[in-house]
Amino acid sequence: MSLFTRIGELRASLSGFASDWERDVEPLGSRTSSGRRVGRRSALQMVAVYACQSLIADAVASLPVDHYTTISGRKETFDRSPKWVTQPNPYQTSYEFWFRVVVSLLTDGNAFLYTLRNDRGEVQALYCLHPGYVSILDGPLGDNRYEVTDDHGAVQGVFDRTQVLHIPAFTVPGMSRGLSPVDVAKEAIGLGLTAEEFGSRFFEQGTTMAGVIEHPGSPRPDEAKLLRDMFRKTHAGVKNSHSVGVLTGGAQFKPITLSPEQAQFLETRRFQKAEIALLYRVPAYLVDSAVTSTWGSGVEEQNKFFVDQTLMPWIVRIEQSISTFLLPGLQYIRFNVDARLRAKTKERFESYQMALNNGFMNADEIRALEDLGPLPKKLGQRYYRPLNLGVVGEEDKNKVQAGTAPPAPQAPTDPNADPNQNPNPQPNQSDQSQGSSNGA
Repeated sequence: MSLFTRIGELRASLSGFASDWERDVEPLGSRTSSGRRVGRRSALQMVAVYACQSLIADAVASLPVDHYTTISGRKETFDRSPKWVTQPNPYQTSYEFWFRVVVSLLTDGNAFLYTLRNDRGEVQALYCLHPGYVSILDGPLGDNRYEVTDDHGAVQGVFDRTQVLHIPAFTVPGMSRGLSPVDVAKEAIGLGLTAEEFGSRFFEQGTTMAGVIEHPGSPRPDEAKLLRDMFRKTHAGVKNSHSVGVLTGGAQFKPITLSPEQAQFLETRRFQKAEIALLYRVPAYLVDSAVTSTWGSGVEEQNKFFVDQTLMPWIVRIEQSISTFLLPGLQYIRFNVDARLRAKTKERFESYQMALNNGFMNADEIRALEDLGPLPKKLGQRYYRPLNLGVVGEEDKNKVQAGTAPPAPQAPTDPNADPNQNPNPQPNQSDQSQGSSNGA
């Protein structure tokens, strides 16, 4: 059986849950104290939840995935990377696949990847399963199995760890399944949804004359109802706001409601945004434009904070799972976060110049970072260093090898000698002649 035939059969057998990502297992969700039901899908109706999830998922999915191996303790780029590293399966791009993996972690707290292997046991493709359709059957010493169902509850199959890769998020001891961030923060999400509903209803049904109508007499029920309906029809809604009210028969209108500002409506909504940002460890200024960033003095430092504190825990969790359980030997993958921390053109070129002048990068390595090809005739593989630098203690050795001996040391001077006297007197001509005659 060919690989493409197996992929087609797999796609058909998993059509009950693999293609139904948009369907929520809990369409209504559980009810919160605020009265709203919060589930995987309904939580996205709160803009802060949608913003945090899409911000993290887009950031991770847009990073290039590099494949490395370790040779003699050194990291080397793997030349023959399998196809699934750059495109996990024939039906999705790398961006689509990793986006779904991250969203699965952010909503359910778990990601389940079905691994399609060939006859030799090598991974050929990865498929992200709907986490709501996967049940974990705990086994001894963590040897779990995974029961997969469709949206009708029919069991599609039971798979072992070689067929399904489980990536959990926040886990507690004794539990195999990760905790869902949506379930943990359902009360905060429910309060935020209730505040949004309150604001919507205020502008839909609100009136600047909200209150009670007092009638001096004793109107019949039908008369009171008629008076109320006429007043509501004339003044309720945004289009009728600030209209002039006319009451007859001695009736009086007394406002009794508070404005949203007095009820701290806006403060409640802002606080809920900050809580959702705290849930996903996203800087609050990325969710609420009214919040001013207090981290760093520039955009680059703020981006680095977002990468280090928000993205890296999710990235490392995925990298270690893929590298440990799907790649053989000393091979591993890395999401290239440098693509997101890319500096300005002038700053990049200045750092490249420093690296080239100090000899720890060559021209071809620098060109590869700029998506350029190597220089011809291997000219870009040379390393350079300044000529005025060398190893301490090897200067005299190099001079001796070159045939130039170091200068002889000077004799120490007598501290009691006359400073005007020459410390190294030369013999005069008479002394030389006398010495020669004596010698004769």
